[in-house]
Amino acid sequence: LFATMTNSKIVLAAALVAGASAFAPVQQQGVSTALFNGLGAGGMADTRDPDALDHDDPRKSISAAPSFEEYLKLRDSGGEAPAAAAPAAAAPAPAAAAPAAAAPAAAAASGMTYGKYDEQMWDGDAKKEIYAAWDPNSPRSPANFNPFETWEGNSPDASGFYPGEGRYKDPARPDVSFDLMMIERAEIEERNANPKPGFVPGCPGCRN
Repeated sequence: LFATMTNSKIVLAAALVAGASAFAPVQQQGVSTALFNGLGAGGMADTRDPDALDHDDPRKSISAAPSFEEYLKLRDSGGEAPAAAAPAAAAPAPAAAAPAAAAPAAAAASGMTYGKYDEQMWDGDAKKEIYAAWDPNSPRSPANFNPFETWEGNSPDASGFYPGEGRYKDPARPDVSFDLMMIERAEIEERNANPKPGFVPGCPGCRN
């Protein structure tokens, strides 16, 4: 019986040793760079080698590392940092905006900058006064223009300028009613039936 128990213990101990060895990590054999005569497996210089290597192929060479004192001097002097790139040249200034369209030459010749009713109520009575003083045979100007003449479907302001021209000003207009529109329509028909002497397309006092 004693011999049987002893044999069982021996078998159990052997089984435990075999199981432990099965789970033990396998130690891999490292490859020494010495086999490559100072070069790594890829043919490049092994940077773990502290000694400098001078090879015919510059890519396989490794320069000598500076000493710690030289490194500190280089760092303090800023030698290891690349010089800051020069700032990009400033973009050229945009071209100045083109000046507004010049006023008609007749306005400059007259010496008047704006018409009589500039920045005032530009109603039917004001227009009829300017029309009564208008001379179709004289050069057109802020003091001499037909306030009822349209240009490209637009009416002039109180100085004879049209929308799109540099000196045009949106005039102060009165309220409009149906009765007033009927009166103005009758006045238009009357003016067309009895034009002023000299009022023909292309006359000096006309825009058209």
